[in-house]
Amino acid sequence: MKQTIIRICALAAAVALAAGLTACGGAASSGSASSSPASGSASEPSSGGSALDYSKGITDEGFWEGVKALDYITLPEYKGVAIPADEIAPSAEDIQKLKDSLVESFGEKAKITDRAVEDGDQVNIDYVGSVDGVEFSGGSTGGSGTTVTAGSTNYIDDFLTQIIGHKPGETMNVVVTFPEGYNDSTDKDGNTMVLQNKEAVFVTTINYIEGEMEYPELTDAFIAENFKADRGWSTLAELDAAVEQQVQETNKYNWLLTYLTENAAVSEVPQSIIDTMVEMNIASATGSAAQNGLDLAEMAAQAKETARQLLIFQAIAETEGMNVSESDLTEAFGDQSSTLAEYYGMGYLKMQMLMGKIQDFLMAQN
Repeated sequence: MKQTIIRICALAAAVALAAGLTACGGAASSGSASSSPASGSASEPSSGGSALDYSKGITDEGFWEGVKALDYITLPEYKGVAIPADEIAPSAEDIQKLKDSLVESFGEKAKITDRAVEDGDQVNIDYVGSVDGVEFSGGSTGGSGTTVTAGSTNYIDDFLTQIIGHKPGETMNVVVTFPEGYNDSTDKDGNTMVLQNKEAVFVTTINYIEGEMEYPELTDAFIAENFKADRGWSTLAELDAAVEQQVQETNKYNWLLTYLTENAAVSEVPQSIIDTMVEMNIASATGSAAQNGLDLAEMAAQAKETARQLLIFQAIAETEGMNVSESDLTEAFGDQSSTLAEYYGMGYLKMQMLMGKIQDFLMAQN
């Protein structure tokens, strides 16, 4: 059920994001709205649901509305297929990639403390600001530290230039002048403090310079501490065996998907399915398509290929009499079932579950 589990986690994460349930960190707000030395700006993510109708054109049972896939698809033999062992054998590179991904979330940036800050360094600092010796609201990190770019203009005046040349552990006075129009602040008693055009002193401590990401070594002790509870692994040997098996299963599934795609006879892919997939691809790629070098024609081609694969899978479901029950949803999603169904629609949710069932079926039959 690995593929199904991965899909379930992705759906749950998407719902959490859409509902604004995830915590987000950002830069300090601009000088026109804050009394910190930051001059950048950040905005809160909206908490509304997606306008995209995920279940458009899908029945509540998870099948394409008005489409019998077997009218368009002649399936090849898909049970007991001879899979070439050498084509799905895990490569050392793929195994290492998966092992690396397991420790990514445990990585931390190195804390450099043995040299002076240079222009462009990412530096963790603390500061307490005051005007005429009086501390003002919003002018302190509160000892929690914040990471800045030395020499950048993200903070007012030349604040981040003045930290250059100082070493971690040092505390110095950074002196800046608040610009015209800077918002007022208050002192600890709530009295108004005018900051615009005022000289401010920020007592600043360099905590450390951020270095490259460092990842823990996969020792038996680390594995037992971090993977035993949810994965059942206590040793490197157990992790290696599980990773090799997972890579082989992934290769096997990808081989089967390619086999089905290349050997199924498809007379036609209904335009309604293609249109739906294009709409979903465009919606999900907004803001990232240009970064990935995709254009509309490429996205349409991808949508057609995805629609073709989904049609093949539905044909298998029709042949095998597969469906998704309410108990399947409850088992997979628990208390989140209603939330997911409300956001994605029952049709899309059941279609995703059905795809997972078909994947598991194909893996078990071959």
